[in-house]
Amino acid sequence: MKNTLLLGILCVLALPRIALSQEYSYTHYDIADGLAGSSAYCITQDSDGFIWIGTDAGVSRFDGAHFRNFTTKDGLPDLEVLQIFGDSKGRVWMAPFRNAVCYYYQGRIHNSQNDSTLRKMRLRENIQSFAEDAQGNILIQEKKALHILKADGSYIRMDSLDHQPVWHSEVASASIAGNFQVQVGPSVIEFSPERLVRKTRIGYWDDVPAYIAMNPSIVAYLGWPFAYTFYSFAGKRVITQPYDPKHHAHISFSILDDSLVYSNEALGTTEYNIHTGQTRQFLPGVRVSKVFRDRFGNVWFTSLGRGLFRLISNDTRLIRLPVGSREQSSVLSITRSRDELWVGGDRENIFRISLPGMSLHDGKFFNLFSSNRVLYIDTIGSDKMIAGTDYGLIEGTRGLRCITHFYTGVKSVVHLGDTALLVGCSWGAGTVHLPDFRIADTLWRERTTVVFCSKDTIYVGTLNGLYRSVHGGPPIDLGAQDPFLRRRISSIAESPDGTLWIASYDDAGIIGFKDGRQTISLTTRQGLTSDFCRTLSIHGNSLWVGTDKGLNRVRLDEPGYPVTQFTTRDGLASDMINTIYIDSSRVYVGTPEGLNYFNENKMTGESHCLLYLLSVANGDKDRIADTNHLVIPYSDRRVRFEFAAIDFRADGDVTYRYRLAGLDDKWTQTKENFLEYPNMPSGDYALELQAIDKFGVHSRLLSIPLEVTARLWERTWFILTAWLASLAVLWLLISFRIRRIRRRQQEKDRLLLEMNRLENTALKSQMNPHFIFNCLNSIQQSIFSGDTASANSYIAGLARLIRMTLHNSSRSFVHIDDEIDYLSSYLQLEKMRFKEKIDYEITIDPSIDRAAALIPPMLIQPYVENSLVHGLGPKKAGKGRIAIRIDKVGSRLIVTIEDNGVGRDAAAAAAQPAGHPSVGMALTKDRIDILNKLYERPFSITVADLKDDHDRPTGTRIVIDLPLFLEQTLYS
Repeated sequence: MKNTLLLGILCVLALPRIALSQEYSYTHYDIADGLAGSSAYCITQDSDGFIWIGTDAGVSRFDGAHFRNFTTKDGLPDLEVLQIFGDSKGRVWMAPFRNAVCYYYQGRIHNSQNDSTLRKMRLRENIQSFAEDAQGNILIQEKKALHILKADGSYIRMDSLDHQPVWHSEVASASIAGNFQVQVGPSVIEFSPERLVRKTRIGYWDDVPAYIAMNPSIVAYLGWPFAYTFYSFAGKRVITQPYDPKHHAHISFSILDDSLVYSNEALGTTEYNIHTGQTRQFLPGVRVSKVFRDRFGNVWFTSLGRGLFRLISNDTRLIRLPVGSREQSSVLSITRSRDELWVGGDRENIFRISLPGMSLHDGKFFNLFSSNRVLYIDTIGSDKMIAGTDYGLIEGTRGLRCITHFYTGVKSVVHLGDTALLVGCSWGAGTVHLPDFRIADTLWRERTTVVFCSKDTIYVGTLNGLYRSVHGGPPIDLGAQDPFLRRRISSIAESPDGTLWIASYDDAGIIGFKDGRQTISLTTRQGLTSDFCRTLSIHGNSLWVGTDKGLNRVRLDEPGYPVTQFTTRDGLASDMINTIYIDSSRVYVGTPEGLNYFNENKMTGESHCLLYLLSVANGDKDRIADTNHLVIPYSDRRVRFEFAAIDFRADGDVTYRYRLAGLDDKWTQTKENFLEYPNMPSGDYALELQAIDKFGVHSRLLSIPLEVTARLWERTWFILTAWLASLAVLWLLISFRIRRIRRRQQEKDRLLLEMNRLENTALKSQMNPHFIFNCLNSIQQSIFSGDTASANSYIAGLARLIRMTLHNSSRSFVHIDDEIDYLSSYLQLEKMRFKEKIDYEITIDPSIDRAAALIPPMLIQPYVENSLVHGLGPKKAGKGRIAIRIDKVGSRLIVTIEDNGVGRDAAAAAAQPAGHPSVGMALTKDRIDILNKLYERPFSITVADLKDDHDRPTGTRIVIDLPLFLEQTLYS
């Protein structure tokens, strides 16, 4: 039976040496991805970093994830755009198929309908190209005319150069010196708007070059006879390449920098390096129209009918492994043996690829009639190899010659030292003794999916979970303690810290398992491309995870285990990952389409992430021009922010983190490229936004200050006004209350004053009868004594005194002179009554303004009368004397009345008889009390007894202290 099997196996089948077709990896964008049209004619990049593509159905702006398309509805004169150019000021110039020109700037398209400068241009033909010089002047080229829009806004039309008409002018660019250079016929003319600089003949014939392209360093064209001609301005040298029109259908030239020229054809594009002479082929079978390299180093290809392509990386390659004349092999296993890469396919074939050139050395089939997969391949020693396939375990030579085999349906193999293998098979798991190539021990007798060994511990993955055997002991079911470990196990790997990473086929992701417990779980929620994980590989601090939807790199040395995804968008030939092999920084990935390989550092280290705000929608209009300080009215607090992260390497895998400072200090993450706040509260905020691509590259932090106006009653001025109004109302109420109280009080005071005035008048009226009675009593005594002359004189003086009394009693105040006159008249009568037994003296302080000073009337007379009646009346010996002195002390008057009478004690002993009470002093005291109430300026009276050295009475002194009333202040 063994011989029969060996006869059925073709152990040695030499294949001829094959030159591998290494293909570059591209990201492809078409209408389904949002591109405006499938036929892309032109491409440029604006100053912000957006890529612009002119197509047959409009213009597309691309940020790496989203296309924003512009059509005639947005202002394009025509849908089909043939030329496009981005200048240094952020404008994107466009030339449609119709004879017209327009440009995009600050959110809208400017054309001849809305731009006065463009309205001046009269175009007769299609625009051939655009250019910008170092001064910012823009050149717009027709075949027979040049239009220059100067940086200062002026416009120049040029129909001739160097005194010759412009004719068959196909292309223009800036020159190395920063001027314009334009092709006219077989020459290139360098000029500025002010002068001609130089003229260079680029052709050997007078024929007009065809399919010409030009940049500051090189001009390329299709010359005659059929040849590609490249002219270098710097070296002034001509390079030609043969051109066979039977095998090439030329479309255009594209030039990058000072060395690379691309011949764009119907079956792809060919890159010529004019410095090294090397050539490379790109996009075979694609009608390439233009090649463009952006400022981040990405190379773009526009095509006719196939949309847009981006070269993912010069280092990302795909090798398709041929099987027969029309088929190709999947890659299921990879290993390195010396300076070769060994690759296992799906037809029991093994390919050997030389390193580092990656050319196929040869390939062998172990079973020509089988389609078994080579799931494991490795070398043993210096001359043997081991292959594990669906058919069995095969031992052979390094030359891929079969030595022996046994049928076991290999699923997984692990080396156990130099002499043994741990093999997982369709029937179970066991160890293989390599020297005699036989199964030495059986460890498991059920179908096995994967085996793994760590030191003295063996793990066996099955359809029903994971089992562990330590020191050769019986297997222990780990699924009893962790539900994940009851799933179908697909792959196991161990990281440097001893964590066992376990993958499952059962759409559950992977877990980290350490010290007998699950430490971490990674699924699509944490960033994996899929939860259906097929293979694992550890390299340094990175865990590589192959799924059915792409490749993932998990950084084990960073918090949160960040995940970087790699898919067909990043250059993989397929998202179905069969196996992963890592050699230094180069990652080899086996897929159904062949072998992909790339440099890990270049794939993850060339990304750029730029963040721009695209629009701020509020109140049915775009408020992006107001973002220096955005004010949102309270009446419409719905705000929508749209933004874009320009990141072509990440291919849309960008996460945005944001927060509204002032409302929430916590960062929130989203994959959407917009934020919407339907009902923002009033206040001052700052929207902070940042983009992070899948490689961990952060954009700048974008901060947008904004203010949501408060409702009327929430605004500061309204609150202050309300407070002030409340205070004003309160003040008015209080003032009204105070005024009311004051009015009441004033009314009371007025009534009181009136009562006091009436009372004062009443008192004075009471004094008049008293005084008159005393005077009549004196006249009566004179008549009774028979002194008629004295009586007549007395009656005359009395009449005068009565007139003065009646006049003064009707007034509240009198001048001091009037009061002194009144007192003098009174004392003169009393002197007559006392038979000239008394003398009197009145003295006035000369500092008193007697014309202006006022005094209440009849205030002094009662005290003078009291001195005469009670002090001098009882006096027996000597002549009586009364001295009245009025002094000014500050703002007061001091009235002193001094007599040399008997004193108060003797006067009290000689009191008046009953029925004749002395009421003058009592009435005067009441008047003083009323005056104190009326004027709130105190009046005071002091009475003192005068005595000699022997304490004998010598008279009385009365001092009246009263305010100094002035006429101008009292009645003002």
